[in-house]
Amino acid sequence: MIGQLISHYRVVDRLGAGGMGVVYKAVDLKLERTVALKFISSEIAVAGKDRAQLLQEARSASALDHPNIGVIHGIEETDDGHLFIVMAYYEGETLAHRLLRRGSLPVREALDIAVQIAAGLSAAHTHHVVHRDIKPSNILITRGTALEGESGRSETASGERVKGETAKIVDFGLARVVASASATQTFTSSGTLAYMAPEQILAEPIGASCDIWALGVVIAEMITGEHPFKRESGTAMTFAILNSPPAGIEKVHAALRPLLYRALSKDPVYRDPTGGKMLASLQIARDGLGDEDGWSAHEDKTQVSSQSRPSRELKQFMERASAPRWAPAVATKPRRLLLALLLLVALATAAAFVPSVRQRVAGLWGGESYHIAVLPFDNIGDNPANAPVAEGLMDSFTGELSNLDASQKSLWVVPASLVRSRKVTDPSAALRDLGADLVVKGSIQRNGQQIRLTVNLIDAKRMRQIGSASFEDQAGDLAALQDEAVAQLARLMRINVSAGMLRATGGNVAPAAYESYLKALGYLQRYDKPGNVDLAIASLKTATQTDPGFALGYAALGNAYRLKNNIDPNAQWTEEASAYLKKATELDASLPAAYVALGRLHSATGNNDLALQEFARALKINPRDPDALSGLAHAYVNTGRIADAEAAFKKAAALRPDYWDSYNSLGQFYEEQNRNQEAVAAFRKVVELTPDNAAGYSNLATAYMGIGDAKSNAEAEAALKKSIALAPSYAAYGNLGALYNDEKRWAESVHATRQALAINDQNYVVWQNLMGAYLALHDKKAAAEARAKATALLEKYVVLHPQDAGAQSALADFYAADHLREKALMHMETALALNPKDPSVLADIAEAYEDLGDRKQALEYARLSLQNGNKMDDLQSRTALASLLADPSFRSNGK
Repeated sequence: MIGQLISHYRVVDRLGAGGMGVVYKAVDLKLERTVALKFISSEIAVAGKDRAQLLQEARSASALDHPNIGVIHGIEETDDGHLFIVMAYYEGETLAHRLLRRGSLPVREALDIAVQIAAGLSAAHTHHVVHRDIKPSNILITRGTALEGESGRSETASGERVKGETAKIVDFGLARVVASASATQTFTSSGTLAYMAPEQILAEPIGASCDIWALGVVIAEMITGEHPFKRESGTAMTFAILNSPPAGIEKVHAALRPLLYRALSKDPVYRDPTGGKMLASLQIARDGLGDEDGWSAHEDKTQVSSQSRPSRELKQFMERASAPRWAPAVATKPRRLLLALLLLVALATAAAFVPSVRQRVAGLWGGESYHIAVLPFDNIGDNPANAPVAEGLMDSFTGELSNLDASQKSLWVVPASLVRSRKVTDPSAALRDLGADLVVKGSIQRNGQQIRLTVNLIDAKRMRQIGSASFEDQAGDLAALQDEAVAQLARLMRINVSAGMLRATGGNVAPAAYESYLKALGYLQRYDKPGNVDLAIASLKTATQTDPGFALGYAALGNAYRLKNNIDPNAQWTEEASAYLKKATELDASLPAAYVALGRLHSATGNNDLALQEFARALKINPRDPDALSGLAHAYVNTGRIADAEAAFKKAAALRPDYWDSYNSLGQFYEEQNRNQEAVAAFRKVVELTPDNAAGYSNLATAYMGIGDAKSNAEAEAALKKSIALAPSYAAYGNLGALYNDEKRWAESVHATRQALAINDQNYVVWQNLMGAYLALHDKKAAAEARAKATALLEKYVVLHPQDAGAQSALADFYAADHLREKALMHMETALALNPKDPSVLADIAEAYEDLGDRKQALEYARLSLQNGNKMDDLQSRTALASLLADPSFRSNGK
């Protein structure tokens, strides 16, 4: 097209292309000026009524006259009917090019650009024009006088007029006109996915707030250098925009966080309604930066030092065992700790890369049923070099036994991680704590290269040995010895074994490679210990270098890097994990564990659609793989497919009707969905199957506490006392203290909460509960001490978890009580932007406004809290709200 004459425009250069069309530089021969021509793509060509509407709206957009809006001269068409927009031509670069060159921008520069964009949007929205496609490539940075706002002035923080850069919004030619500044209108979805607001994606009515969302994304991208909803695929990005909180906002200055969380609210109701409001918010935020002109996202002055930070929480769906779960906290309202499984995360994940457990149910296949636990192997001679090998043998035996085809028998093997977490070392404990009627106990002894492996099969019910066998190999081939031992165990159980069933090694493997692999398994049993993951990675690299065809070694190596990323988040580790896991599947496509690990990796990085694919592949190989079923269920939860998640959890429980962990996962799912009666039923099954399960009783108690009536509270108290009698724990004591607070049993609450803090004093929620009990007892000194502890911990927690709305509103309460108005308001805004309908958050904000002396706002948020599902009991338990609740205007509202 270059050199062609289009109407009275001579095309001289091609400037670029986008989703809406191609842009050319041209000379207007009539007016002798340089212009830009944008030819609308034939894919979005319009005709008839739509064409007339487009022309009318382009005329409206061309009427916009503002220094931060690129001038539109008009919209014309070629002789063959193709539409093109005639725009002013500017020298400069797009914001997209600048970000490509520099990655991220200093906050001051980013805010100067954002203020100008908002000023341009303000002018457009005042004229009822919505752009619909704000993105870096539609922001042109030109040299010259930087004009901000409709006054045509650009000022520094000190108010001086400056010469500099002007940000201009271009491509208004495809904007839409709405009936009023606050109105919305439905049109065919248009725009660029990465910058589309949720309502645009869903083809719902749109308004000015969709431009506010896009500007929020652009600001986050300018400051952090990363898109807040970046994903590997369009499907994953769509899900993230619709469901996930924005990533990276914790990196920005505290003065900007509320603004960005508000701009990126899923519901447009909670965003600034127009560019004018956004402009005011940006100017306030810029003023909040003070003199920090050179501050960048990588120098967050609000963060604590790395030495004082607690370990990063492990949030993978299969690895949420060791940390208690708790509800959002409030300043004076007692809160409960919601306890997940008390299994060590380190142990729960270590068996992930051995071939998956095949659970067999007697009711489905008929015949005899075997329930087997492999206990820790003894290291004869206590040779330190053999210790990790002995540890690894427990996992590899568990994996190989799991892959036996039991034909007409029901065979399932207790995961090695569960054996370790319950500290089971003898057959009687295996029967009592795990329900295992058969136990494998073994030992390893080394003499130079020679290895002797001994295994014993024990009837745990009758406490008698069914059989024993010893195997030796002069060359130290542990893989071969293990195959022989498993085959002998199978014969003792009258199970016919074929060569294909012995798949724990992932095929034939060099002896030295397999020994390195076993050592790595041993190290990974405690991957939480400093250095253990690196030792495991080194051993696995040795294994795969020794035998490049060792599929299971690559699977273990990929999983080790995944665990390393949990401890030390780094994109490099996830890339390494993905590469090694894919290598494993290329070498052996029939290893379900590799697909399960890939699924977990994708889930951890927010790529839930890819996670679902990997879990589906694992289940195609083994439809009864419990790890894959559990992973699939959690991935369904993450993607909002609640009915599918419930079905997957139920299927896992049906396949293992005598396995308590299946019901525990189901109970946790119900509890997360606020289906507490169903959660109670699931957790009751847990304690029926394992009467000595302290974690099961604690989980049962939290479900009862979720119901909250007098009868359920009594059941919760009994369950918590049973849990403590079995195994005193921080979470059980903490929940008991919260329960006593709910029942106004203040002295008992103090005693129980102190017991919790003696075990773990690093949770701000527990200190808050203690503070509330002391306040009720009128012990001001003790309450002040507890409050100081809670505040310090909460401030650190909010820095590390900025997207926790409950923590933000709790901190707002503390600041409000101290009359730190600006700090309180900032955290209140952030909490509302993150979760504007959470009843506890709304109650916190009511309390904060009451402390700040703003009764009108306090009344409003107290009412909103009740309207969104809170109970009057909650408000009445907050001592700071006593006067508000007695206010005639509150009572006159029917509350």
